[in-house]
Amino acid sequence: MKYSFSFLIATITLFSALFSNQAFARSLWIEGDVLDGLHSKLYFGEYGENQRESSPGELDHIVSPSVSVFDTEGVEKEVTAEKSGNHFVIPSGRTVLVQALNQPVEEIKRDGKSIFVKPYFYARLGAEGSMPLDIKQNGNKLSLYFRNKPLADASIRIIASNGWERRLRTNENGEVTFTLPGLGIYIVEAEYENNQPGEFEGKAYTREIHTATLSIYQ
Repeated sequence: MKYSFSFLIATITLFSALFSNQAFARSLWIEGDVLDGLHSKLYFGEYGENQRESSPGELDHIVSPSVSVFDTEGVEKEVTAEKSGNHFVIPSGRTVLVQALNQPVEEIKRDGKSIFVKPYFYARLGAEGSMPLDIKQNGNKLSLYFRNKPLADASIRIIASNGWERRLRTNENGEVTFTLPGLGIYIVEAEYENNQPGEFEGKAYTREIHTATLSIYQ
């Protein structure tokens, strides 16, 4: 079978775009440990694909995540995340907040051009505290914030472990309403690109890519 040169170029371009987007298809999320109830597990991968990265391997790309836990009295304290197989182990709390702020600058492809970006990952379980990109739940309403300001007309994705997902867009107040199809753990995911150039560890970048999740137990 023969293919035209233009067809091959289009195919290569599409493949390159798909491959480059994989860098930020993954996220961090939190699941409670149902066996002891004293710890939570922090995963990196794609929840809807049942993909959890391991160490040694891709999990090692998450650099020194900072973890805050709120106890039953609402007191916040910093705790340590310990790597174990395909997750980090962290103490449980009424609220758990994770921020991976020290990710190195990465090169990705956009429209056939290389750009350098600074990734940030956030994960939330519970309602207290705040993070730079943050998803909060109030009943059947989700609110999306970037640096404490509502993010309007932004995409939010709700994902179940069986692959079910629903995509929503926030209104002018950064809010969406939602319903879930059944019992289980759902991960709410949002991504925001901030066209803010900077430098990290001596490497310049042209924009920031922030990815956040909220874990919901239904």
